[in-house]
Amino acid sequence: METTKRREFGSLIKRGRYWYLRYRVDGKEHWESLKTTSEAQAAKKAAVIEHNVGKGEHTAPRARRLSFGDMEKMLLDSYALKGNSSTKRATQAIAHLRETFGTMRALAITADKVTAYEVQRMKDGASRATTNCELAVLRRMFRLAVDTRQITSAPKISTPTPRNARQGFFEPDDFLAVMAELPDYLQAPMQFAYLTGWRIASEVFALTWDRVDFRAGTVRLEPNTTKNHEGREFPFSALPALAALLERQRGLTDELEHELGRRIPTVFHRRGNAIVNHHFAWRSACDRAAHGGKGPKEKARVLVRPTIVGRIAHDFRRTAARNLEWAGVPRSVAMQLTGHRTESIYRRYAIVASADLRTGVSKLAAHMDPEGSKQAPKGAAGEQTGLSLVKNAS
Repeated sequence: METTKRREFGSLIKRGRYWYLRYRVDGKEHWESLKTTSEAQAAKKAAVIEHNVGKGEHTAPRARRLSFGDMEKMLLDSYALKGNSSTKRATQAIAHLRETFGTMRALAITADKVTAYEVQRMKDGASRATTNCELAVLRRMFRLAVDTRQITSAPKISTPTPRNARQGFFEPDDFLAVMAELPDYLQAPMQFAYLTGWRIASEVFALTWDRVDFRAGTVRLEPNTTKNHEGREFPFSALPALAALLERQRGLTDELEHELGRRIPTVFHRRGNAIVNHHFAWRSACDRAAHGGKGPKEKARVLVRPTIVGRIAHDFRRTAARNLEWAGVPRSVAMQLTGHRTESIYRRYAIVASADLRTGVSKLAAHMDPEGSKQAPKGAAGEQTGLSLVKNAS
């Protein structure tokens, strides 16, 4: 039998022996057991809840039950609905977070526990960027829980700017040295990445022939196929080295299609098959290039190119951005070509226009020595930026 006592705040409802309080907060209905058989005690407990709700300090039963697993599911469901390309990275971050927070309720994950997690991850050898990614995923979990009114507040989770950000650039000679050590099937896609600055796995390896327009001289990525979901176009006909690369790759693909008797949809492939993993071949090529073409088991092995040690293929993005900057391409245009949404790469890696620096120093010279600086400094028009070297790499 159910007995109801209406109040200014909610309603007292008796179910069986015990009293419950039914109330609404922010348009959401809550049922809370008052764990008493006494109507008088129930009224007092309801008054306390009303007071705490008014101060914004009351935690609803549903919020107390919300677990890390519930927030994890909300995040992955959100990623699936939006088709986020970073789902794989988020899943990796969740795996680490689960080791610490997996058995906790959401309300038990406080700011001090998040800080302790951050400190421990750094002690375990995780980089600042990796730890930031995990913290950002946890912060996103809490934001979704707040947005869906599962909880009323979230702990403050900050992600400090990494001080160990990668600063790798490929100088032309180092690039050619690595190219000479790469297997044949990786040379063309790596040259393409070096020239365009496009992402290796998601944009270069995934590039298909239907996005290459030889008549218009452009290669295009459609919206929602890139990391930032924005479309992109690169006019390769304006860059002879890139045009020659794509024409050569089209000819090799035509020959292989005739030999295999089937269509090959991707621009870059390994005898018609998709390139799945390049990391082992890349590391081996960099190691040999750094040691003058000698492998780890060869005698008289000497480190001749230390700048190649630790280089990753993603360094091509930074290199392309720097080359475009040095070539005098406006940043807004360069960002459209490489697919950078913000100018953060220029700030993080201290990429500056060398022409601007020369102009600045020339002004300084004119100020300090007006007579000696009347002759204009020579420009850097003849300097190599690496954009014309790929044609010699094949």
